[in-house]
Amino acid sequence: MNVQARVWLVVICMMMAVGVVYALSTSTPSGQKVEENPVASAPVQTSQKPAETQSADNTIAAEPVSLSPDLSRTDAYAFLDPLPVGKKAPDFAARTAEGKAIKLSDFKGKKNLVLVFYQGSFCSVCGTQLTNIQSHLSDFRDQSAEIIAISADDAQHAMRSVGEHGLTFNVLPDPKKEIIRKFGIGNISKQGIAWPSLFIVDKNGVVKFSYASREGHRLHSNEILPQLSKITGKPAPKLTYDN
Repeated sequence: MNVQARVWLVVICMMMAVGVVYALSTSTPSGQKVEENPVASAPVQTSQKPAETQSADNTIAAEPVSLSPDLSRTDAYAFLDPLPVGKKAPDFAARTAEGKAIKLSDFKGKKNLVLVFYQGSFCSVCGTQLTNIQSHLSDFRDQSAEIIAISADDAQHAMRSVGEHGLTFNVLPDPKKEIIRKFGIGNISKQGIAWPSLFIVDKNGVVKFSYASREGHRLHSNEILPQLSKITGKPAPKLTYDN
C-alpha cells in the first residue's frame, strides 16, 4: 500500500471514531423515556388566584344555610298535633274582640263549647265558615253549646271579622298564639297561625270531638251539630251545605 493510500485510510478511521464518540455522547440512557416535546413538558407558571377562588367557592358551598325556625321545617304537617278526644281541654284566659274577659273554665258545668280556630280576618274561606255558624247559632244553643272563635289576629283584626260577618258569639284574638299552641294546631310554615281546626268540649271540660285539617277543609254546621247531638242526645237539624 503506498503512502497516499495509507493517509486516506487513517483519515477515514479517524472520522469513523469521531462519529462513534458523537453517537455515544447523544444517546438516551437505558430506561429513560424520550420526550417528544420538551417544550410542552416544561413547568408552566400559573397564578394562584384561580385556585384560591375555587377554594373560596368550596368553602361557601359547605357553609350551612341559616334559616328562620319556621322556614327550617320541611314538613309542617309533622308538627300538627291537635289535642285528642278524651283529654281535658287546657284552660285559658283572654279578652274578646270587644274587650270582654272570659276563661274556658267559666263555662264548666254550664255549656258545651265549640272552639273554632280560624286563620284570620284575611281568610275569606274562614269568613264563610264563621258566617255559616252564625246563621245556625240558635241550633247550637239548642244543643246547650256556645261558640268561641279563635285566631292569631290582634283585637283590631278580630273585630273586623265580627263586623264583616255580623258575628254575635265570642271571637278571641290570640296574637301571641298561646291558645293555639295549647291545642297543638299551630302551622309553623305560616308563622304559627292556626290550621283550620275545631274542638267540642263538653260541660266537664273534656274534649269530645277533635278536628284539624291538613287540606284546608272547614267544618260546616251540618258536620258540627251531629257531633253535639252525640253529647246531648238531642236530635240535630238536617242541614245541607246550602243552608
